[in-house]
Amino acid sequence: MALVTGAELAEALDLDYDPPTEPYDQIAQAATDIVGVLLTDAANEFEPPACKEAALSVAVEIYQARTAAGGQAVATDYSPGPYRLSVWITRRVMSLLGPYLNTRGMIG
Repeated sequence: MALVTGAELAEALDLDYDPPTEPYDQIAQAATDIVGVLLTDAANEFEPPACKEAALSVAVEIYQARTAAGGQAVATDYSPGPYRLSVWITRRVMSLLGPYLNTRGMIG
């Protein structure tokens, strides 16, 4: 199963879900792949709520990077923020994933 679905992403963004024309399913699958590779097999199987929230957060970041001008957030004073799809895409949710991380992939 997926940690996040296109319908859940659309609901979180308060947008209409129309699968044939919108990229929500593709974005949700990318977020599931990004977060899923960091998790243990048990966490992928049982899908704890923290892992689902982390995947949803990553999916929102991917969606916003696709739709924001220049792929980055813009503050109210129009100053650009940092690029959203950097290495920090998973670092932002690491505290949610901590108990479920696959330690075999860690180096150092």
